[in-house]
Amino acid sequence: MQSDERKKRDEELDRFWDIDALIPKRHMPHPASDTETSEIVLEPKERREPAGEKIPAPKDEPKRHFIPPHTADEVRRQPDPEDEYTPDNALIRRVRIYPRKSSYRYYEGFARDAARLYEVRGGECPRVPFFSYVPQYTQMNRPQLEWYLWWRTCLREGAFPDTDYSYILLYIYEIINLPERINAQEARDMLCRVWVHYRDTFHQLDSYLPEWICDFSLIHHLPPPDICTGDLLSAIMAHCTLKEFYVPLGGEDGYIRALLTFCSNYDYRKSKFCTGDHAALFERAIKGALKRIVERMSQEGRLFSSAGMDDSKLVREAYTGALCSYRIKRRIEVEYCSFSRSHELRYFVTDVVKYTENKIRACLGIRSRLSIYALPVSTRETLDRYLQEILPAAKSPSRAKQQMSAEYEKLYDLPAKALSLSDAAKIEKQSWDTTERLIEAFEDVGEADPTPFPENAFSLVQGPTALPQTDDASCAPPENGQMHVFAAYKSFLLAVHDGNAAGQTAAAREAGLPIEVLADEVNGLSADLMGDILLEEDNGVFRVIEDYTDFLEEILRS
Repeated sequence: MQSDERKKRDEELDRFWDIDALIPKRHMPHPASDTETSEIVLEPKERREPAGEKIPAPKDEPKRHFIPPHTADEVRRQPDPEDEYTPDNALIRRVRIYPRKSSYRYYEGFARDAARLYEVRGGECPRVPFFSYVPQYTQMNRPQLEWYLWWRTCLREGAFPDTDYSYILLYIYEIINLPERINAQEARDMLCRVWVHYRDTFHQLDSYLPEWICDFSLIHHLPPPDICTGDLLSAIMAHCTLKEFYVPLGGEDGYIRALLTFCSNYDYRKSKFCTGDHAALFERAIKGALKRIVERMSQEGRLFSSAGMDDSKLVREAYTGALCSYRIKRRIEVEYCSFSRSHELRYFVTDVVKYTENKIRACLGIRSRLSIYALPVSTRETLDRYLQEILPAAKSPSRAKQQMSAEYEKLYDLPAKALSLSDAAKIEKQSWDTTERLIEAFEDVGEADPTPFPENAFSLVQGPTALPQTDDASCAPPENGQMHVFAAYKSFLLAVHDGNAAGQTAAAREAGLPIEVLADEVNGLSADLMGDILLEEDNGVFRVIEDYTDFLEEILRS
């Protein structure tokens, strides 16, 4: 009875996992007996309006895509720029400033705190560390806020004390978000000074400030900053997308430094000849030559057209990556003439630099030359006239060097002497006498009996007795009097005899030699004494060869 119940229980458990039993059975229809084809006519689809009227669907109805309401509004509404102007820059044609399409509120509290704390002056206090990826006033405690206010006061008075990177970011965000409280020119100049003074300590400033300074200047109609000159100008241009904005409007270099830095495939400063006293000549000649070419092409009105500098368009969000209120955020659209992306201008500037360096090399007496791609004849003539004015005359060999060369060449000159038959006969007689003496010397050597070498002439070890001769291939060990050569290796050989690996290592360390070198020296002495090595390596440990165990024991006893 129990077995039947158990069997029934097992069947129920098995059926529990039977998925097919849970699915209702489907009845397959019987196939129709009529297999003939029939024509089916589909009526056109009709749409119903809420009122219930039927409107027939058009035959060629265009496809329609769903557009979200806000997206449709943005596409339909193309806002006009809130500001549009042409800057005083030959490379930038037009700048348009657009408001941000959508607003956000999560940085408004920071803007209010910045306006509230702007006039607060800090008192002198100790420096307190502070770190935040996006620093704000609410993230600082009281000592940190006091240090920030004191450090900001020092900046406004012209001092730049050491501080943490987060304080610098916070101050930059403050300047960006308070355009109505700070004069635009003063604010931009402070951004430049902060970048110049702290960029060596915090290199990450190079990734942000050049772009933000450019955005701030374009929004507020400011020219390129004057604080960036020389190497700083090259650095700030290297880290900015719109390099054309930082090209100086005039000055001693004008566009020259920008062209040499970003429009040349050849850097003359890395030339092996631009060193020492020649470096100043390279700088003056190459910059002057390029400046002369730019001035001539500008006067002719073909600087941009002949160099292939086409107009470009750049659209960017202002202050990307900065903590910025939506009221300050702008979209900037710039139409400009790109000199850094023109291949024709790059080839042209490269050839001008190389051609000028070739002239300098010729002036210095250097024979090697750089290859020129394609330089117009008119440009070559202009460069020749300019370089002829500024380059010194080509160097000629010094008088002392010429005299030394003349004295040296005299050694290879033929003596000024008339032809003499008697002198020729004398030279011939001396030659025959030398030949006879050589023949006699070789005949004497062939007839003489060689002196036999002594039996112990090649003995490597001096002693009263020589090595015994045996018929066996292996040589017998030497006598006890010759064992003193192993005295320096006794501790090592004792460890080899006992099979002590640690002792071998310690003996090698005490001798100041690798264990392999120490074993080679022992084997060298053994080969000199008995004609065979004494030790062999076995898994990193040296042991004595079985045939010479007695020899090792004799060494240790002696």
